[in-house]
Amino acid sequence: MADYLVKPYEPGFEKEQVRVGLEIVKHWVWPFQNNLESLKTIYSAQDFDPETALFCFKNGKLVGFTSARIGEQAGVVGPGVKRGGQLGATLALPRVLPENEEASDLLMERIINVLKSRNVPFIQTRASSMHPNSIELVRKWDFKEHNEFPLGYKLYFHYVLEKGEIKRKTDDVKGFDFEQDIDNCVISVSSFFKTSEEQAKRIILDIDSSDDLVSHLVIRKDGNLEGYCYALPSSLNKDIVATFHLEASNEENLKQLLIQVIDDCLKKGGKYFLVDVIGELLKFRDVFELLGFDKVATWGIYEKSLS
Repeated sequence: MADYLVKPYEPGFEKEQVRVGLEIVKHWVWPFQNNLESLKTIYSAQDFDPETALFCFKNGKLVGFTSARIGEQAGVVGPGVKRGGQLGATLALPRVLPENEEASDLLMERIINVLKSRNVPFIQTRASSMHPNSIELVRKWDFKEHNEFPLGYKLYFHYVLEKGEIKRKTDDVKGFDFEQDIDNCVISVSSFFKTSEEQAKRIILDIDSSDDLVSHLVIRKDGNLEGYCYALPSSLNKDIVATFHLEASNEENLKQLLIQVIDDCLKKGGKYFLVDVIGELLKFRDVFELLGFDKVATWGIYEKSLS
């Protein structure tokens, strides 16, 4: 481990973090890496603590990084980071280049010690089978799986689009109509993402006006919202289209939404249609397999006590 050196954030690290991060996630079923602009925004925030963003170098070259945020965060899906008046921390697990697994342990040790020094009582993080060794890493460091329903666990299913369309009627599915649907859809998005209705409305309007929009669909019956979905491609890999929000009141409505999005994906192009099955959707998991989806990853929230 003598070749590795862990440093807290310094201005100028962002560009290399983006480059290394993109290399790490390029084969993930859902690749995600903050862009340069978003990192600069994060690191320039008034409450940002440089000691909570760590970077690991080997022979002078960046090979991995991790970060943590202390306190409540608006719009975070999953168990909260406040319990009995105590504020915990959310941890972005170490991401390291292949053949640098030792760096993961170095980063974990350092970030945990930093949070202990800030008297943080507990840490929550997300681990996924698409992130190599992340589940093994959290277990090694004595994180326990957090099974709080409905947002403590989810599955990723994808549909290989070369299978073609599913020949079945989707008569109940309609395109999103602002006048008819905005109020009910705002309530849906606000409730799921635990954010304000004002913010939910902004999210919906941004989605609906996106040049990349693949689907924005509703099922409404007797004035009630019985299904809602919007889907867009990954910003890092346009071959992957995913639902950024999906809900349905029953199996039939879910099937119709999924079949329509598949049809929309085929018209727009792409190779895979990805769905993260979370919360109330978990009870419909058999629907995805019946329609020809394959389970490609799992995702869960893990927690470690520091007190």
